[in-house]
Amino acid sequence: MKRFIVLAFFLVFTLNSVFSADFGLLLNNKFEIEEDKLTYNPGLTPWISHNNGKGFSLYFSFLMSLKYIGDFSGNGSWENPVAFVPEIARFAINYRYQKFLFEAGRIGYSDIMGFTASGLFDGIRTEFTLPSGSLGISGFYTGFQYKETAKITMTEDDVSDFNEAWDWNTFDNYFASKRVLAAFNLNFLIGKSSAMSAELMSQFDVTGNNNLLHTQYGALKFDFNPLNTVRLTFGALFESMLSGDWDFNGIALGALAQLKIDLPTKINDRFGITAKFTTGSIDNTIKAFVPVSSVQQGMIFDHTLSSLAVIGIDYNVKLHDSLFADFSVNYFVNTDFNDQTTGNFYGGEIWTAFAWQPLDDIRATLGGGVFLPLLGDISAAADIMWKITAGLTISF
Repeated sequence: MKRFIVLAFFLVFTLNSVFSADFGLLLNNKFEIEEDKLTYNPGLTPWISHNNGKGFSLYFSFLMSLKYIGDFSGNGSWENPVAFVPEIARFAINYRYQKFLFEAGRIGYSDIMGFTASGLFDGIRTEFTLPSGSLGISGFYTGFQYKETAKITMTEDDVSDFNEAWDWNTFDNYFASKRVLAAFNLNFLIGKSSAMSAELMSQFDVTGNNNLLHTQYGALKFDFNPLNTVRLTFGALFESMLSGDWDFNGIALGALAQLKIDLPTKINDRFGITAKFTTGSIDNTIKAFVPVSSVQQGMIFDHTLSSLAVIGIDYNVKLHDSLFADFSVNYFVNTDFNDQTTGNFYGGEIWTAFAWQPLDDIRATLGGGVFLPLLGDISAAADIMWKITAGLTISF
């Protein structure tokens, strides 16, 4: 393991002698306070990039982070770091030739609706530019990523492995659940003010666990721009599930509706309304939606987009050349109506965040909010949950 870290440093800081490249260092500090706990995450990210001006480019970054937790309910002492985590953050080789793009490495990917898979994935992505749109084909593998970054918890076995602490000496329980993804998407314009996106994705469970789950996804999304300042988005999602023996195991559905308006004010601001929905368990055929990436749907509310409906409004404004603000209100509903032991309304969340970037290489953030279970009926008697976050990123 030590040799791996030394090699990564060597690659980052000596590649400049091989060919012309830009390189730098990002220093991240993240703070989070909630109830009687404070979490501090310092991180260091060296990076290097190269562009030969002829369609070829390279980017490599390596993240080293720590996690400290201060528990103020007892003696107020800091715990030892939960883990010193080394991981390849982003590694991308790009080649563009006329209407063709090829990208390989640990690259960013998100499905067209943002419901199923989002983040960094190891694999390849190709894109072909068409006369009125584009065609994309991608293939990824998740088993080499750090599990807390990938956040893949599709089955109970995945959740159990995710909760296991990993061993620094052997790297046992470090890696994410092993999944293979294949995606095909088509994007094209409809007239001058509309566009449509279609996507097919397959996920293959190669974990070797006893209860395998293979999933397939189909999605359609329409974007309408009736005015330059108004954008409407509608989307629909279908998921089918297969067991390890390739037997049919059920389907799930999802839907998206969104309105974004650039307000006619003297300041640069935008107002939005978003509604997202995925099925819960209804019968033997319609099941709870299972995404590949377990993305938290609130800043405080920690449920993923499975058996969930979210209705929210958001407001974004540029207060100054270097100061930005976001304000959002979201309400969460449990769509698993088979569960009669509790209600179906989780409650609402209010969140406000500010970002200040006085220079290109300095960015500070501050956010805070509350989650109100008393606005629902699942745990209405529970205490109000709150959180404050702060961050500082410096680029060298």
